[in-house]
Amino acid sequence: MTKFFYNLEINQIVEFTDVRSCSKRYVLKCIVDKCGWNVRATRIKNSTLFRVIKYHNIHECSVDARKSDQKHATSNFISEQIIEHVRDKKIKVTPTFVENEMKKKFGIDIGYHKAWHTIQKVVACIRGTPKENYQILPSYLFAYMFFAYAASVAGWSYCRTIIAVDATFLKSKYRGVLFVVVSKDANNQIFPICFGVAESENNKAYIWFFGEMRKAIQVRRELVFLSDRNQSIANGIRKVFPEAHHGICLYHFEKNLKQRHAKATTINLFQSAARSYKREDFNQLMSQLKSIDKKTYNYIMEEPPERWARSWFPRRRYDMLTTNMVESMNSVLLKGREMPILRMFDFIQEKLGEWFYEWRKKANETFHRVSIWAEEEMTKKMDLACKMFVFNLDSMLFRINSEGIEFIVDLKKRTCDCLEFQLDELPYPHAIAAINKRYL
Repeated sequence: MTKFFYNLEINQIVEFTDVRSCSKRYVLKCIVDKCGWNVRATRIKNSTLFRVIKYHNIHECSVDARKSDQKHATSNFISEQIIEHVRDKKIKVTPTFVENEMKKKFGIDIGYHKAWHTIQKVVACIRGTPKENYQILPSYLFAYMFFAYAASVAGWSYCRTIIAVDATFLKSKYRGVLFVVVSKDANNQIFPICFGVAESENNKAYIWFFGEMRKAIQVRRELVFLSDRNQSIANGIRKVFPEAHHGICLYHFEKNLKQRHAKATTINLFQSAARSYKREDFNQLMSQLKSIDKKTYNYIMEEPPERWARSWFPRRRYDMLTTNMVESMNSVLLKGREMPILRMFDFIQEKLGEWFYEWRKKANETFHRVSIWAEEEMTKKMDLACKMFVFNLDSMLFRINSEGIEFIVDLKKRTCDCLEFQLDELPYPHAIAAINKRYL
């Protein structure tokens, strides 16, 4: 009953006060003494309902006695008005949004703090509080958690044999970090493999996480890990995946150089050397860098080139020189990282479900023998290949002349002098020109 009159007074921009309130009776009157508005009600016997026995519904108080900051516009009342907005993912509910809604619907001012507090209350009502979420989990999961979805485990077998690893901070009350592991599929899309939760990035946490990961996914030949230079990640990989090769993200390496105030010329030379396909080009560029900034050169070479330079990398790195794909995944999960832990799991599951559904739908619609991305890439390179001069050396060996520079393509060995064909494992214009000459 009281709730009904709260709503009424808010709509009429007036206020009342409880004269008498108990389990048997309610007596309400306007806050203005001279106003005759009042309500009397008594409880119906053997019931939780009340019967109104007297109701004088006319306010005789003056307009200047009416308020736009209703005390009965409580957070509970406001919660009922905005809960559907909070549930709607298309609407960004901010304190300003709530203030405007209450002003528009009821003509009342609630203040920024009350609006913010109400949003937190509604979010907790929908998602549960961080404390409630952790209480649901078994006690042994408070330190670590690992989870991988069946579709991710199955799909990993069809991805490139490169795994990018990173950790990002959780932003709910109990903090911690979220471990994220991704790869790339045949359509060059970011493919999430597994996730984990720990209190922080440390040796023990990563060794435990990688141990669970090894149990869950297939350990494939020529496996490569990519990460930043976090030592705990390196220790975990060395301990749990001794057969894998661990490469360094070039973006983070370049960031380290900038933090050491390396000159722009030095960084440009490093970038070119790291990305070059040929070792002779690498050696030439690094010699130039050494002559310009020997101190930075020595710092760079503390890390073996086999960990960061494309031309020295002992396994196929394809075109994946950075961990941008895992950074992108972290951005996608930003909203989920603000949620209590169980709601975060729901958020991730929902996001992955949407992706897998869309990818499967697109794959079923294509009629190409290769992925949509690969088809588009080869179509672009086909235009370049058509402008090259091709000469047969034998049935599978060709000499390609491109803008006055000659390359030898061996289709049997799947190699080209430029090295891009064999390192990226996607036909480069030189290889496409040779294939056209051989089969068309």
